[in-house]
Parts: sequence; C-alpha cells; structure tokens
Amino acid sequence: MTRFVVILISTLLVLSCLYFYDNPPPRNYERFADKITTNVAKKLKEEHDLYLVGIGGSMMYSVETMSMSFRYYHDITLEEARKLLATAVKEYLSAINSDEKIRPYLKEYPFTAKNVEIDVLIFQANDPQALSDKIYYISAMNDLLSYYVADKTGQSGRRAICKESYEEALQLLEN
Repeated sequence: MTRFVVILISTLLVLSCLYFYDNPPPRNYERFADKITTNVAKKLKEEHDLYLVGIGGSMMYSVETMSMSFRYYHDITLEEARKLLATAVKEYLSAINSDEKIRPYLKEYPFTAKNVEIDVLIFQANDPQALSDKIYYISAMNDLLSYYVADKTGQSGRRAICKESYEEALQLLEN
C-alpha cells in the first residue's frame, strides 16, 4: 500500500511539473499589461465604438510591445481614420506610461508609438462584404500609421492609400 502511495505521489509530482513547464503561470507584468489593455479597450469601446477582438505583445523578458486588434462597424474617411487611430494610440500610450506597476518592466520608458500596435478592421455599415474603394483596414505599428483599401489585383489584397508617422498624424489633426 505504501508503495502505491509513493508511486501515486511521484506520478502526480511529475505530471504537475510537466504541466507548469508547458503552461507557466503568467508573470506579474503580463497581468499588469492585460489590465491596462482591458481598461483602454473598454474606454475605446464606450467613446469610439471600437470592439476589441485580440490582444498581444512582445513580453518574453520585459514588456517590449503591447498590441490590440479591433473591429469597427462604420464607414470611415481618411481623416476620421487618422483621428480614430491616433486617439487609440494616444490613449494606450497614456495608460501604459502612467501605470507605475508596469513601469519597471517596460523595456523602454516612456513607451512611444513604436512600442504599441493597433489594428482596426473596418466593416462597412451597409454591407460587410463591400470593400471597393472604402477604407477597410487601418494599423499603427512601429510608429507608422497606415490606411488601406481593398485591391484585388495585388498579392496582399489591399493597397495602402496613406502612410505617416504618429507625429505627422498628430500634426495633421491639429491643423
């Protein structure tokens, strides 16, 4: 009987070690990053009708980047897209840089537009399949804001109609 108990305990110990090796518990800074992202996503949904569909980032040993992906269900012009994307980046950066719990784990402080990524897939209000010449995807990545329309002739299926730095977008919005 004692032999059975020893084998059972040993087996459970090995299995639990294997589980945590494949599924390590999240680091504290991952929890902090998730909380910041969740709070910003709630604010962006309430104020700008952006629906969070994905989160991510680069956080192996420190927080290098943080990212969010959204869906947006309204037609949008280039100027509106610029304002929406710049606002989302600004809100995210503000929340990250003002959070003292995550600050020691940031690879770079303060975080800048090169450290956050935001993608927005835009569904047309009247027809989700109609892409034509309307903006259907916008992204902020590596300090570059990009705005795309569908292009069935290209390999990627989209064509950039404008690319600008985050600072350029802010300057255009001020004018």
